[in-house]
Amino acid sequence: MIRPLGIDIGSSSIKLIELQEKKGKLEILKCAINPVSGEDIKTSLKDLLALSKPSTRRVNVSLSGPSVIVRYIEMPPMKKEELRSAIKFEGGKYIPFDINEAILDCAILDKSPSGNANRILLVAARKDRVNACIEIFKEAGLDIANIDVDTVAVLNAFQRLGLGAKQENIYAMINIGARFSNMNIAAGAYPYFTRDLLWGGLDITTRIKESLGLNPGEAEALKRNPGERNAEVAAVLMPTLEKFISEIRMSFDYFETQFGKNIERLYISGGGAYLFNIQDFLKENLGMDVILWDPLEGIKILDESGCKDFKNSPGQFAVAMGLALRK
Repeated sequence: MIRPLGIDIGSSSIKLIELQEKKGKLEILKCAINPVSGEDIKTSLKDLLALSKPSTRRVNVSLSGPSVIVRYIEMPPMKKEELRSAIKFEGGKYIPFDINEAILDCAILDKSPSGNANRILLVAARKDRVNACIEIFKEAGLDIANIDVDTVAVLNAFQRLGLGAKQENIYAMINIGARFSNMNIAAGAYPYFTRDLLWGGLDITTRIKESLGLNPGEAEALKRNPGERNAEVAAVLMPTLEKFISEIRMSFDYFETQFGKNIERLYISGGGAYLFNIQDFLKENLGMDVILWDPLEGIKILDESGCKDFKNSPGQFAVAMGLALRK
């Protein structure tokens, strides 16, 4: 069976992964990335397809940002059909915009701690945002199989690649994108907290550009490899990184207060995870192990012509991998 493509439209680039399963092992048929030119996503997407030449036109895509809400709620045990009907009436309690302007979906996760209810993953997205997404892919000649959420896609990649089940303690994941960072907090295979942080790699690039008087390309290069200007760049970035740490701590504190459990480990991915000092900075300020997660590790790549530098930053494919893993 041909799997749908996983296509992640980010603020600065579009990533594509096509998978196949051979003798029980995953292989990457296509791995490609293309920059987004200004706001012209449609042209960038068409260029990516021309570059990668995928074997299918079916795609799994995702959304993120303030127009998408993920909540974990408890509901009495009921059949899936009954749950979907109940969510239409109950969902309005949990989303910050008019439920009539939203598309809702849900999934049963596990039993609540009391055992008297089910924990439910509730996702809501604004209709206009969903319709705009559909239009972009339709114009490119693609058929959407599933619309996901970035945070859920990242968690799906982590779980489906067998990493979640190996975690004995509470762990967090942060996928650092250009404008948003996607956070998950989970125990084993089960997520408990999800949030999009309004902070990303562009905050860093902008800070370097404005503080040091550089153009965007120079700032981006310096962000990843400051060389002899290491101390200078680190000092410039401190206020921006402290804002990021504050956002993370606020979420961690909320989780630990709600559940009475401490987060032991943090996995980071996304293009922003390759900032030269961010792994050490997070480890020092959060007081926990911080691991740079490679979602492509151990998977054979058959065609990397559309992404020749992927080995330098494979973590930026976390969302695309999670989408490609959905059948």
